[in-house]
This record gives sequence, C-alpha cells and structure tokens, in this order.
Amino acid sequence: MKKHFLFLGIVIFATALSFALFNSLTKAQANSSVLSPNNNIALQKVEIHQNDIQAELCIFLPSLEQWGPYATLIVDGKVISNSEVALINAKDPNTAKSQTRCYQFTFPVTVTEKMSKTAVLKLEKLTADYQGGLLTETGLVAIKKRLQETQPQIDFTVVIEKGKGGGGAYIQILAKPDGMSDDQAFQLIQQATIEEVPETWQEVVNLQ
Repeated sequence: MKKHFLFLGIVIFATALSFALFNSLTKAQANSSVLSPNNNIALQKVEIHQNDIQAELCIFLPSLEQWGPYATLIVDGKVISNSEVALINAKDPNTAKSQTRCYQFTFPVTVTEKMSKTAVLKLEKLTADYQGGLLTETGLVAIKKRLQETQPQIDFTVVIEKGKGGGGAYIQILAKPDGMSDDQAFQLIQQATIEEVPETWQEVVNLQ
C-alpha cells in the first residue's frame, strides 16, 4: 500500500514551500503601504536581488487560521509564480493572534538591463487547512463529510505513527471506486482538505 504522508497538518502534494529568508544584494525603491481597494492588502516593499525579486505584502486574512498565500509577478509579459513565501515574525505569538499578517514572497527572476522597469504583482489566492486539517478530530470528520458530497465511494483514515524522531502520519485509503488508482483517490482527498479563497489584488511595482 502506498502511503501519502502528512506534514504539520498540511498534506505534502506536488511541492513544498520554503520558508527561508535571504539577505539583500541590491534594493529597489519600495511602493510604501499601497492599499488594495478594499484595504485588505498593503504592499510594504519590493527588493531587487541578482537572481530574484522579493516583495512584502501585509494581508488581512479571512480568519486566524494558518493561511498560505500564493502570488505571481508579471515581467515583460511572463508570469512568474512565487518560489518561496515566508511569514514575517512567524515566531512572535502575537502574529498568530492577528488576522493581519505580513509575508515575504520570492520570485525567481534573473535581473538584466533590458528588463522592463515595472512589473505587475498579483495576489492570486489564499489557502488553509479545511476546518483545522486532517490531524484534528473535528477537521477529519469535516473533511470526510465534505468529500462524501462529491465522492461518496471514497473512504479513508489517517494513521499516526510514533517514533524516536517524533513519528508521522499518513492517509490510508479504505475504499475507492473500481478503476480509480490510489494516487487519484489521494488527489481528491487532498483537494477536500484545502480551503481556497481567490484574490484579485494587483499592483504595478517599480523595479528601478
């Protein structure tokens, strides 16, 4: 049986986000506290590095859950997804108590002299574990109920293993439709675990 492991309440799917901060090489002039039309998002600064561009956004989140934002940067018509995102002051207890949190986004861009002097920064969506995620009792019940609404033939449980290194957890598929692979069933389970909020905020940023 193939095991689909969980990590910190969030299912590991295609890729994982890195939460490392990098030292600045060169800096661009920031768009200071540019607010979105609904005052939910503020652009704090933009920094130009040799091999990437970083932007810091402060976002008023839908709730106190652990939301993960996803952003893109459009440079010369090319859409570049953020390769990394870091929660600012993540270790500060007050950060988790506030719905307004600031994030640093990193976009892999090789800066050249021929590059446009402006770019469009877009916040695409926010994601969070649905109802607390699979590693909570209420979250597991809610996710299974949610999945049953569209996939009544799929059933699963979460197995928690204890070990010297802290152990781990994985999804065990108990039932699925004939002809459906474990990977396909897992993808449907994974989709049910995620709460997604689309965003429309965007801002032209100065790269000079």
